[in-house]
Amino acid sequence: MAKKKPRKVWVYSPTATKIQKENISKQFEPIVEELKKNLTPLPEPQKYNHCVDIFSKWRGNYFYIMQKYKVGENGIKDFFDAGIARLEFYGEGKFNLSYFRHTGKWEPLFMYNDITFETAREAILSDPMFQVY
Repeated sequence: MAKKKPRKVWVYSPTATKIQKENISKQFEPIVEELKKNLTPLPEPQKYNHCVDIFSKWRGNYFYIMQKYKVGENGIKDFFDAGIARLEFYGEGKFNLSYFRHTGKWEPLFMYNDITFETAREAILSDPMFQVY
């Protein structure tokens, strides 16, 4: 018996304008600076990967908070990036929050769906899912 194809439906998908992206980036700057306070100086000699910077960026409708690592002594590249949090713009002042799994994929946290900036701020700074290593 052949499987039925799922029905395709149109859904509303709001996109952030350039001005909204700039405002959201400015709102999250203090959070990135707060996370940077937890960084430790680069040890000498460096045997293992070490987080040296935390930054944010936009890609499409997603706002990312990322960490930059300096590779240890046996690395092929000098640096690589890993995610901390991904916020999907969901509408005026609303976000869906995801964390970066060890598998290299973003996993949404259903308790942080359709949240405000304040809730996202508290979650990123206090929830263990968003720890900086």
